[in-house]
Amino acid sequence: MSLNLNPIEKLKEAREYAEGNTEAEFLLVRERNGSPQVGKLPIGKTVQQEIADNFAQDLTTHIDNLREGDTRTRPLDVANTISEESIIQCAPVSDLPNSELFQILVSRDHHGSTTYTEDPKPDFQLIRISEPDGKILAGVQSYSGVELVDTTKKLSLQYSGKEYERFKGDMLVIKPGVNAVYYDGWLFVISPKSFESMFNMREEYEKRAKEAIDGFEDAGIRFADKEKTTNWLLGHINMLRGMYEIYDAEIHQQATPSQIETMIKNYELNERFSLSYVRQNGEIELDVAEYVHTWKLLKLLSGKYAEDNIMGTQWEIDSGQRL
Repeated sequence: MSLNLNPIEKLKEAREYAEGNTEAEFLLVRERNGSPQVGKLPIGKTVQQEIADNFAQDLTTHIDNLREGDTRTRPLDVANTISEESIIQCAPVSDLPNSELFQILVSRDHHGSTTYTEDPKPDFQLIRISEPDGKILAGVQSYSGVELVDTTKKLSLQYSGKEYERFKGDMLVIKPGVNAVYYDGWLFVISPKSFESMFNMREEYEKRAKEAIDGFEDAGIRFADKEKTTNWLLGHINMLRGMYEIYDAEIHQQATPSQIETMIKNYELNERFSLSYVRQNGEIELDVAEYVHTWKLLKLLSGKYAEDNIMGTQWEIDSGQRL
């Protein structure tokens, strides 16, 4: 990778850290009034060790998959979210949005106790392994990673070795596996869609998409019906991902009306789809008549059309569709 990172070695280091530290915390994260509230699940030393061991075993699974080539690593990119490959996305945490949610990953703040029965239900949970003045290892797990079994309404029994006895109280079943791992300044995203949901990435995508649209407008690339077209571009998570790609690659700062017009003509986008344009005073005004063709506008703004040099076939990049 071009990130000065050996993912396997870094994950091995994280696993060794998990195995060498018995102080593991299980934190529940709830969003209240727009801010995250973090509470610590009261667990004993023995359970802490079990949680750390399970985390280390999960890391071993990902390390083995990377070694055997069953999983590949990629830089963190929204385009990878819909990839059909089994991948782990990597990014320095300094590249992430500077939000309160992401600050939780690098924080060692003390939190008060909480339980699963408190309202509202947790948005997600963290396994945090750390030591004073040391590194932080955090495993991010979706709320569905824990099952709360209510034993008060059913007759629940446990086997004591001799006979089944009545079990009373809340029972937590913590499933193995995390959606993302943070360690030593690096984030490894294993389940990107779950990660997006837990860390409210849609809000970040919308913010950056609007900035990209404004950037196009400043460059003289406008929408005939800005409100309608903007709502279409922001109304679907995959379109938002595409708009974030545009922002991240700074395409909105480099594209020109002439380049956009050339692409429309070369690939006959205005003839194939309900995409039309008008050139006036050095600017270009784009209009999409049908919602379904907003995808074609998105590809246009992304510069994702190409022609192969062998057959002369025109393609839509990413989708792999012939035009």
